Amino acid sequence: MIKDSAQKQKAIRYCVAHGYVPYLEAVVRYSADTSETATDITDVDVLGLRPAAEVATRRVVFDCKTQVKISAVSRALWAAGLLKMIGADEAFVILAKAAPEGHRLAAAEIGVNLFSEKLFDEFSRTSSIDYLEGITYLDNLDAWGALMGLRDTSARIAPLVNFLVSEAPFETDPAAGFRTLLSRLKQAEGEFDSTKPAHLMLYGLLLSQALTYLSAMTRAFGSAFEGAMPLPKFENSLRNYVWGGKESYALRQRLHVALQAGRTADVLPFQLPGWERFVELQRSMLDAPFLVGSAALAVKDLAFKHLSLPRELADKRIRVELTRNARARQFALQVNRYVGSLSRLLKECSDHYAGTMSQASE
Repeated sequence: MIKDSAQKQKAIRYCVAHGYVPYLEAVVRYSADTSETATDITDVDVLGLRPAAEVATRRVVFDCKTQVKISAVSRALWAAGLLKMIGADEAFVILAKAAPEGHRLAAAEIGVNLFSEKLFDEFSRTSSIDYLEGITYLDNLDAWGALMGLRDTSARIAPLVNFLVSEAPFETDPAAGFRTLLSRLKQAEGEFDSTKPAHLMLYGLLLSQALTYLSAMTRAFGSAFEGAMPLPKFENSLRNYVWGGKESYALRQRLHVALQAGRTADVLPFQLPGWERFVELQRSMLDAPFLVGSAALAVKDLAFKHLSLPRELADKRIRVELTRNARARQFALQVNRYVGSLSRLLKECSDHYAGTMSQASE
C-alpha cells in the first residue's frame, strides 16, 4: 500500500502540469558504497524530471507527509540535504497542516517550498491551468503498484524495473544511463509479452526514459557537432561520446577482441546494439536537438493508460503534447522503431506502440 497517496497524486499532477516526467518512491542509494550489499539511503516520494531542451535536465523533489511528528522546518532541512545529495534543483514539502510563516520563509532560503495540502492546491492552480484531476494517467497509484509488482514476476525483468523506477532518474551522465538502459533491456527482452498490459506499460516507460536520456545526449553532443561532418567522422565521434571518450572506447574494444580470441568468425567492432540505426537516429535528432524529449511525458502517460480507465482530459493533453511540434511524435516513433529492432519480442511491443501513438495523435 502506498502511503500519503493523496499528496503523492497532487505532486504527480503538479509535475505533469509543468512538463516534468514523474517518478514515484524512487530509492536513493550511495553510488560509492564499499559494502557487499548496497544500502538504501532514503526514497523520494515523488521526483519530477524535465528532459533537456534549451536548458539542461532539471529535477524537482516532493516530500509528502501527513503525520506531524516532525516540525515543518525539520522537514525542510531534511529536504535541503536531499537536494544536495541527488543534485536536484528545487524541493516541495507537502504537510497536513500549514507551517508557521517563519518556517516557510526560512525554507525558501534553502530552495525548499513548505506547503499544507490546501496551500499546495492553491499554489498549483495559480501556477498552471493544467493542474486538474483527470489530466494524467500517471497519478493512478494502482498502476504504479502493478509496475513495482513486476519485479516479483521475473528475475530477468526485475533489474529493468528497478532501474526505471529508482536508478534512471538520478543518473547525471545520460550516455552512461542510456547504455545501462540497453543493458537491462537486453537481459529482460525475452520476457516481454505484448498481450499483457503491464508489459506494454513497462515497454512504454523504457521508451520515455530513452527519450529523456537522448534529449540530454543530443544536446551535449550537438554542441560539438559540425553539420558538414562526413558520416565516418560522425560515427567515430558519436561512438567515442557514447562510451565516455576515445580511450574508454578503445579499452572496451581491446577487451572485446580478447574475449573473442580463438573464434573462427570475424570479430565485429564493439558497438551499441543496433548501431547503424542508432547513428541514423542521432543524425535525425541533431536537426532539432531541443525537441528530442518533448514527447517523453506523453509517452509515459500512454504507458500508464494500459492499466487505467479512459480519461478525456488526459487524452486531450497527450494529443496536444504529441502534436505541439512536428518533431515530438516523429522522435518518439523513431526511438520506438530503434528499440523494436533489437529483438522479435520487442518488435511486437513496438508495433503496438506505433499504433497507440498514431491513434493518440488523432
